Amino acid sequence: MEGHQRGNIYYTRSKTKGNFTIKILPPVQEILDQYRKNSLGTKYVFPILLHDELTPNQIENRKTKVLKNYNKDLKAIAELAEIEKSVTSYVARHSFANCLKQKGVATDVISESLGHQNMAITQAYLKELDTSVVDKAIEVLL
Repeated sequence: MEGHQRGNIYYTRSKTKGNFTIKILPPVQEILDQYRKNSLGTKYVFPILLHDELTPNQIENRKTKVLKNYNKDLKAIAELAEIEKSVTSYVARHSFANCLKQKGVATDVISESLGHQNMAITQAYLKELDTSVVDKAIEVLL
């Protein structure tokens, strides 16, 4: 994350190099306040990069390790919640897109929120709707 001020978060997505601004809503502010209160004293908001003077290779290694642990923790949460499907950061991102679509958010807005460079990628995300959603939609006809 590049920084935040005046109720917004500004960042550059590493994969696409796109620049984004996101409004900080109250629940997000609570989370940011908690991280600020327990800060490691680095220039980073989240305790992923543990000190400021890391090489690019060290940064990539650290991000890979943290993502692996994050996905492991998601699987543990899914087990506790008795969710039988695989849960990963990719699945969470996919679910976010599908929830927005189900709430009537336009595909171009979803595409921008995901940082996609073109609509085809977003449409592929949305095409893979959970069959249970389709099943419930069909039940309306009965």
